Amino acid sequence: MTSLPSDTKFEDELQELYIEATHWLQDISFLETETQFFHRILNRYHPQDTVVDQNKKFASMIEAQEVRFAALRTKIPGFLEFLGPFIGDLKKTLDFGFLEKYNALSNELQQLFADVRRTKMELFKYTESFMAPVGAATA
Repeated sequence: MTSLPSDTKFEDELQELYIEATHWLQDISFLETETQFFHRILNRYHPQDTVVDQNKKFASMIEAQEVRFAALRTKIPGFLEFLGPFIGDLKKTLDFGFLEKYNALSNELQQLFADVRRTKMELFKYTESFMAPVGAATA
């Protein structure tokens, strides 16, 4: 553990990390809205029985992402609680392991965004496979 001298630049950087972490909660809310949309797509379109397994696959992917949302919703406030006391009081002993915590959360959130994007692309491609194109004649 290291005690740091007064350093306003470092304090500013800690404040920026704190603000960024609070924005992560908004990012998660956005991703949750996306997955609600995915659920509506799966519930609205009822393809032939031959692709029911595909619906189950997407439902499983979405549920796994929702579990990760819930985990991040608890990890991020924990990180904010950890970081908060150091802002404005750099005389407190600060373990630089917080950077590892920050990087782990940041990487987890980035991976989750990538997974949700991949789910969205696959789901849209899937639904397009059984939706009639615009302007197509209906019988």
